[in-house]
Amino acid sequence: MGHPVLRFHWKWSVTTRRAKPPTCRSSFAEIIEAMGGRVKGAVITDGAQAIEAGGSIIHEVGGAIMGVDAKTSVTNRWGQTWDVKNVIVADGAVFPSNADKNPTLTIMAFAWRAADHILDLMRRKEL
Repeated sequence: MGHPVLRFHWKWSVTTRRAKPPTCRSSFAEIIEAMGGRVKGAVITDGAQAIEAGGSIIHEVGGAIMGVDAKTSVTNRWGQTWDVKNVIVADGAVFPSNADKNPTLTIMAFAWRAADHILDLMRRKEL
């Protein structure tokens, strides 16, 4: 009651809809056939139909981007929010983009780095 609710409104860019899914799917089909295999089902070349709905693959990142300036980012390089010092974001939310593959190992490395920073802050009695 009375608590603000965060809502995301987004859509895939024209570049993503045009380039990524049709190109990849067509290329994979060509490779499979060149190797003597058969592609099952239709190869979807319309990017709007080929791309998965947001949230279905769960590799989305961003939303609380890290940076060097509180005016243009949510967290500092350690994932520590600018406005609330005892909030550390240690997941993919701090990434401005994703390199198309599973970000899990990068998230784990960042979380470890953030944990080390938290320990340093605690030892210095700054947190």
